[in-house]
Amino acid sequence: MNQTFEEFVGPHIDRLYHGALFLNAGEEPPAEDLVLWTLTGAFHEFRRIDEGTASEEWLEGKLVGAFLARAAAGSTDDNSGVTPPAAELPSHEPVGYEPSSGAVEIDSEALFRAGADIPALARAAIWLVVFRRWSYGEAFGVLNTDLDGLKDLLQYRQVLLAAVVQGSVDQDGTDRGGGR
Repeated sequence: MNQTFEEFVGPHIDRLYHGALFLNAGEEPPAEDLVLWTLTGAFHEFRRIDEGTASEEWLEGKLVGAFLARAAAGSTDDNSGVTPPAAELPSHEPVGYEPSSGAVEIDSEALFRAGADIPALARAAIWLVVFRRWSYGEAFGVLNTDLDGLKDLLQYRQVLLAAVVQGSVDQDGTDRGGGR
């Protein structure tokens, strides 16, 4: 590999930190620790990866792997990654929500609060597949699940979206969340 480690990871640090913030429900110290832990592990493996490895995806996989290892050890949150029965997932739009023609500005704090209420494994699946646009096939290996398990985890998108919309505001300043 002709790149230095700094050249390999440098362009992706901000994105990794934002991912770590989402995975850690907006808690900065655990997010910072997660990024440092991820980069330390990546540094140790850097010279062993294949030429042409996509640095962004490789680092994102490392970040999620470190996050899930910490979650399994109980060091990030109380949500063990267990998926609740589908009956517990909302199947409708949040009360008081009316779609608007204007774009919605997502409140990052609302996103973090919403993320805190879903299991760690679902949070990781949403970050990879929804936010980072990984294919299901790419996400299987990192999340140690199969297609049905991944689909179950991604049902939490509805929970996340409903909670975020409840805490977000239209760009014109109109509260879309009904004042919760």
